[in-house]
Amino acid sequence: MLSYITYIQFANTLLCLLLAAQFLFMTALRPWPKRLLGVSYLLYAHQSIVLIAVVHGQAGALGLLRPLVAMWLGPLLYLYFCLVQKPDAQLRWSDALHFVAGTLVFVILLSSSLLMNGIDFAIMASFILYFLLIAFRMRQGKQALHHLGTLASPAYRWLACLMLIALINIGCEIAVVQEIQAGVKLQDSVALFVSGCAFFLLNIATLLAALQRSNWLEWMYLLGSQPEQKSLTAEEQQRAADIMQRFEQLVIKEQLYKQEFGITLPQAAKKLQLPARQLSTAINQLYGQSYSVYLNDQRIAEAKRLLLAEPDLPVIEVMQQAGFSSKSNFNKEFLRVVGLSPSAFRQEAGL
Repeated sequence: MLSYITYIQFANTLLCLLLAAQFLFMTALRPWPKRLLGVSYLLYAHQSIVLIAVVHGQAGALGLLRPLVAMWLGPLLYLYFCLVQKPDAQLRWSDALHFVAGTLVFVILLSSSLLMNGIDFAIMASFILYFLLIAFRMRQGKQALHHLGTLASPAYRWLACLMLIALINIGCEIAVVQEIQAGVKLQDSVALFVSGCAFFLLNIATLLAALQRSNWLEWMYLLGSQPEQKSLTAEEQQRAADIMQRFEQLVIKEQLYKQEFGITLPQAAKKLQLPARQLSTAINQLYGQSYSVYLNDQRIAEAKRLLLAEPDLPVIEVMQQAGFSSKSNFNKEFLRVVGLSPSAFRQEAGL
């Protein structure tokens, strides 16, 4: 069991580091939510590394940091939920109090060998407390995310998924503590192995969603890109028209919709040497849809052309050449625009 636990925790460490890099360095108009998520994955990577050292009896003083980091995971996840629900998605200085409280509890428990025995219960209490706070904030469902506009649905699905992960984490922590109290050594813990496997699968799924720019995570790239509609002056309309014309020329010239995993709004704005919000406003005002919908519409137009021009080209090849990396997303978007599946569209054309 020891080697299996080591392997699965090592794999989770690598996956968490990759996810941390993805969320910390990806460009977004409102970066704080994805930064908090990136830091959370860094802390999870730290937890896995230290756990490997503890299992092998080589943690030493480093093992003392594991409970402290665990006490910070609950507040980080809670603040992430708070930021997503805030229209401005900004942190406040008062938010640091959540970490101060956890740190104080850790210091108090660390000051006495008798109290130190209760550190596992303190960690579980922290997880449960912040899970309840998150559940309380989510009690209104999608209504709490109305300020996100069309991004509310994918954001809500992702937050619900994170709540499920947090619940699994609590269950795993309780199971591991019960095994240890029953005299089971950490390296022989079945609960620890099962929880490691569960998080490995969840991390793999999250990484694939991030790399494929699934709409489960795409909304974080676009957070803040949907300003409220307002009437434009003649000068603003002309400026927006100029921006839209330049953008459309850039899309055609560089075939941005065909780039692997797409191109984010800030990246496209950088190519035009414009503020991302200015480009987003122009697209919303003149196209009537968001940046991501515009690019998907261009991909569907290319897919329709390929389906008609090359009848023998497999649908999966059409999907890839049109710029889609996910078959499910391709089918969904094609149905949205055309009202038919790609195969049905081809059949209706008599090909």
